[in-house]
Amino acid sequence: MKNTSTDNAVKLQTKEQFKAEIARWAADMKVKPVQIRVQRMTKKWASCSSKGRICFSADLLLESGAFQKYVIVHELLHLQVPNHGKLFKSLMNAYLPGWEVILAEQNGSSARNL
Repeated sequence: MKNTSTDNAVKLQTKEQFKAEIARWAADMKVKPVQIRVQRMTKKWASCSSKGRICFSADLLLESGAFQKYVIVHELLHLQVPNHGKLFKSLMNAYLPGWEVILAEQNGSSARNL
């Protein structure tokens, strides 16, 4: 598992950096979102439509690098798997080992959903 303290130091500060990271993950995962937006969202960290549009909360820019990566991978994965079943969790483990620890740490400090 990666050390999340080093990820905290490299959190992405701008929308452009964040979108570039999303593009890198999308290429690695071989998925093609129709649209990527970073906008104000108050109840969720991100969402993915059935038409391939992904919206990320602008507040993610203030979160740790590890959590940013988790949200990016989680939403991009919904382009392949629309639910949170066994296949989804297996692929999360393949793309981002230790994701459950990242999520558990974040859930202690936030009431938002994905």
